[in-house]
Amino acid sequence: MGQSGKMNESRWLAALDALRLECDGMTRVISSLLQRDGVAHAAMVGRLDVDQVGSIALHHWIELPDGRRIDLRARMWLGNDARVPHGVVPSGHSAARYCGQQHHVLFQPVVFWALTDTVIDAFEPARFLQIGAAAESVA
Repeated sequence: MGQSGKMNESRWLAALDALRLECDGMTRVISSLLQRDGVAHAAMVGRLDVDQVGSIALHHWIELPDGRRIDLRARMWLGNDARVPHGVVPSGHSAARYCGQQHHVLFQPVVFWALTDTVIDAFEPARFLQIGAAAESVA
């Protein structure tokens, strides 16, 4: 991924991270954005355990087909420890264990507005999350 792709990713994540949402609302908002952008993903609900830090018994996150996860709220509950996942997390994050099941998120503009206080088009596209874009960032 080029420098502009990294900048888009940073801006996108920062805009989401600034929202006053817990993990369930954040997952709904991210899933809606990914649906809009045609990015394959699964909204998940379950448990997160982070070695030597703690656990969240009921947590929500996004899983991408290549194994990456998007989690912007684990640190809300487990603190700002480097072992706690935050952002777009590579598969195999050494300290974190996610265990959960997929749940369906239906995109509804009125719900998106209620959660974000803005329209979905105010958010940049998440093209950097496409599997091909991820492969480019590794090369």
